Amino acid sequence: MAGETINRNDPRTQLPPVITTRPRSTFFRDHFMGGSDEYFPTENVEWDKVLEGAPMARYVGDDLTVEATERAPFSTDEIKTPIMQERRIIGAKDINKRMAGENIFSPKTEAQRAADFHAGDLKFCMDAIDNRIEQMVSQFITTGRIDIIGLGVKREIDYKIPNIEALTGGDRWGQVGVNIIESMRRKVDELAHLGFMVDEVITTPEVWAVMYQDALIQKLLDIKNYEMGHFAPEKEPSKYGAARRVGVLTDPFVPLYTQMAEYGPKGGRQRYLPAGTVLFVSQEARQNKLGYGAVTYMDEDEEWRTVSGRYVQQFFKERRPPREEVLVTSRAVPIPANTESWSVFKVL
Repeated sequence: MAGETINRNDPRTQLPPVITTRPRSTFFRDHFMGGSDEYFPTENVEWDKVLEGAPMARYVGDDLTVEATERAPFSTDEIKTPIMQERRIIGAKDINKRMAGENIFSPKTEAQRAADFHAGDLKFCMDAIDNRIEQMVSQFITTGRIDIIGLGVKREIDYKIPNIEALTGGDRWGQVGVNIIESMRRKVDELAHLGFMVDEVITTPEVWAVMYQDALIQKLLDIKNYEMGHFAPEKEPSKYGAARRVGVLTDPFVPLYTQMAEYGPKGGRQRYLPAGTVLFVSQEARQNKLGYGAVTYMDEDEEWRTVSGRYVQQFFKERRPPREEVLVTSRAVPIPANTESWSVFKVL
């Protein structure tokens, strides 16, 4: 304790360190990136989009031949994969004193401490990459745009997601006279007319609170989980950030989920799924994938290398001043399977 004199001759027990870390969510990456990852030999990637209507044969008279139908044109989207990095440095000041949880009489050497720091720093950097990818994917799904803002960079990737709608004023859910069920049916039908069947609806908790107060929704809810007037969730999520199933509507017939994971520092936490948002999701919407652009660097043999991967790891050592460095780089970017296969509805 502060101001207390410690007698080094007294016996003591060193307890493990108390480490507080914020929980990590991988829901958006796990749920919406069901396609196989791709690794590219370049930093720029592109794909072609073809919009084909449903063909309809035409009537013709006897001995006549219909005119040939033109092929559908295609458009090309190109993305420069963004660079994301995390870096940790191990210096003499780190290894000359005991680590957290290390006994003051520990015989551990500086080299052993450096090895422990190295392993911990590598995991820290890879976790940081994963957290950025999760935030990137959530922006891609919920806004159709990814803000690339950091050291020496400020740009935006715009996927031009077509099915994004925001209600305003008296049209918002929970307002007097607003029919939430009719609003949901409209979104389900819009995706059906594009060829996508909605098989789940994901909302934020405050949206679910408004929905649950709606008399018509309560009539159309699967009532097998009503307990003493309270609607109990079917199952609590076992992993932070996972969606929480709260019930099933019978018309439209869709399972309902809530999701409320956060990211960011204490005092500045933000939601991955923005407040007041509803996602109408089809099977195809879960088949997007992550692509990884190429990273060029010089290896330990001073040879240039170009590689792509989820984590491109680099390690450096210097003698003046003495230190080791861990650097992890990634050029991850979401690649859509079909940008029309889900709908974003801002209802509050």
